[in-house]
Parts: sequence; C-alpha cells; structure tokens
Amino acid sequence: MKAVIITNSTNYEPRAEKVGLFLQKHGHQVMWLETNFNHMEKAKKKRQLADHHYIDTVPYKKNMSIQRMYSQYDFSRKVFRILKDEDIDLLYVLIPANSLTPVAARLKARLHAKVVVDIIDLWPESLPFKGLEGFWPVQYWRKLRDDYLKEADLVITECELYQKILHLSRETRKSKAAITMYWPKETEAEGEPVFQPDRYYLHVVYLGSINNIIDMELIIEILNKVNQKKKIILHIIGDGEKRDVFLKELEEHSILIEYHGVIYKEEEKKRIFEICSFGINIMKDSVCVGLTMKSIDYFCYGVPMINSIQGDTWRLIEDYGIGVNCDRKDADKCAEKIIESAEKIQQKRGIIRELYRRLFTREAMEEVLYREVLPLLEKEI
Repeated sequence: MKAVIITNSTNYEPRAEKVGLFLQKHGHQVMWLETNFNHMEKAKKKRQLADHHYIDTVPYKKNMSIQRMYSQYDFSRKVFRILKDEDIDLLYVLIPANSLTPVAARLKARLHAKVVVDIIDLWPESLPFKGLEGFWPVQYWRKLRDDYLKEADLVITECELYQKILHLSRETRKSKAAITMYWPKETEAEGEPVFQPDRYYLHVVYLGSINNIIDMELIIEILNKVNQKKKIILHIIGDGEKRDVFLKELEEHSILIEYHGVIYKEEEKKRIFEICSFGINIMKDSVCVGLTMKSIDYFCYGVPMINSIQGDTWRLIEDYGIGVNCDRKDADKCAEKIIESAEKIQQKRGIIRELYRRLFTREAMEEVLYREVLPLLEKEI
C-alpha cells in the first residue's frame, strides 16, 4: 500500500519521519510531502532526503503574521494539486496548518483513501489571542480544522487535553474516538540516572526556551519563597530572547544560578538532572498544552516536576505523586509543598522512569501506530 505523510512545519518533521519509517518497516511504500522552508532559520532548507518531496513554500519572517498564514494556505493548495490524481491508500496529515484539514477531506473523497489527522498543536487556542476568540477571522481559522475532523478515519492527538478541548468523542464523530500518541524522546544517555542529593542546597533545573510563554513571574515568585527557607541553586539549560531578563530577575531575588546554555549531549544533561530534586514546568495559563517537550526530558531522567501545566501532566503528577502541581494563585502553598516533599518525593524517581518507558519512548509510539494506524492500510479500501 502507498502512504503519504504531510507536514507544513519543520518542528513536526521528526514525528512525521518516525511514522513513515514505521510504515516502511512493515512493507508499505511511503512518500513524505514537506515544506522546503526551515521555520526555525526562516530560510530555504539545505538538506534533502530520499522519498521526500519538498513543496516550494512562500517564505515569512514573523511567526505571527498574515504572510505566514498565507504561506500555509498556499502550501495546502499545492498539496492538493500534487496529490489529486495519485493512487494513494493512506493520507497521514499533521496539523497545524489548519488549512490541511479540508484538503485532506477533499483528497479522501477524490482518491478514496483513508485519512489520519495527527493534531500536534491547537491554533488559535494556544496562541496569545486573549479577547479575540469571537473575532470572525479567528473563528474561521478554528473552523478550518474543526469542520473537517469528522471526515478523518482516525484522529490522533499529541495529548489527551486536546481531545477534551475539541470535544472528540464517539458521540461527536462519525468514526472511533480520538487516541493519544505522545512525542517520543529522540535519544537518552546510557545507564540509569542515579540521584545525588546535596545536603546544603536544593538543586532545581529549568530546561528549554526562555521565551514569552513561560511564566517567568510565577517561577521567580515560587523559587523566592522556597529560597527563603531552603537555599536553592537553579540550573538553567537553554536559551531564548528573555534570557537576560530572566537571569537579572533571579539575581535580584538572590537566587543562585548555574547557567549552562544550550546542551545537546544527553550525558551532560543527565549529569545535571542527577543532582536536581525538581524540574520546572511552568508556563503562562494562556498556553494550551497538556504536555511539554521539557517534561518528557524530566520523565526520562526521573526528575520530579514543579508544574503548572493542566491536562496530561497535571493528571500524571496527581495520580503517581511524582511532583508538585502549583495553583498559580497560591505560590506560598506551592513553596511549602516543595519544601515538605523535597526528600520523600525522590523515592518516586523509579516510578517516573517507568512512566517514561511506558508512554514516551519510540517503542511506545510504535505500539500505538501498530494498533491504530497499520490496520487502516491492511483493510480493503
């Protein structure tokens, strides 16, 4: 059978790659349709891979811009033109761009192919559009996705939270309920992590981009309250446009910092995680996400979390007692829970590692693909 995997974002290509390689491993022919525009570098791609078709994409300079929205619309239109007369058995489409959803529905009707829609992010819900939800362009943008989801043979979501927001259930869909397939971690350091506590300091780590969607104010407020009773050393792994502001604010609150910058080697990250009692997973409440990429790193190395993310992460922490969920309106209570649980929660590091192996590895992802996607190619179309 022939499958085509479509993504408009370089950020989603690692996931698209894993899906395609899994299908190839099971004997199916796979073609990837991708953009030739690198979203991170805002430039044309230099590398091209076999079995990948690169669509000439309208460039853009700003992530939030009319030009980017037009670029996605134009990409979707080109996808239809390329595939409208092809003999295809399965279309696997990663969303956003929302404009790919109606294109997938049109291609399904024309080609009689099965369609899988894999929702990686929610636009406009996860974007800073407070107060504009009722504005008709925003409503139209949302409807581009929502009105055509019912045409999919299977909907996959990056986290369970998205299913609740989109009201995906057996009652609202023609076919089966949506299923969750978490992002797998690319690589990890060899050997089990071994926690190495410090008698004098509480080591905490922040991993990831330092940008405008992390709740810098809440992070500093919580750490400051903990620091007044138990001295903290904050390890920062990452970078971003708000780095200097973040470091300055931390210094003004007398919080000790070890800034490591961006680290690509897993062994180096592991060494830092092994001395840290908690990992910070706090974002602004306007961010619509159930699981962050940084949290998968924390899971991988058995690090309990200081968390404000709702949905999947909040539930896992509550169910397994593997961190501290913070009410953003009560930083004092959150700080107290961190201090009280700092020692005993470290006994849960093995449980955290087990959750990682069960939910966030490549094997866990392939188990979902084997159970849910592969049968679509094996059924008579």
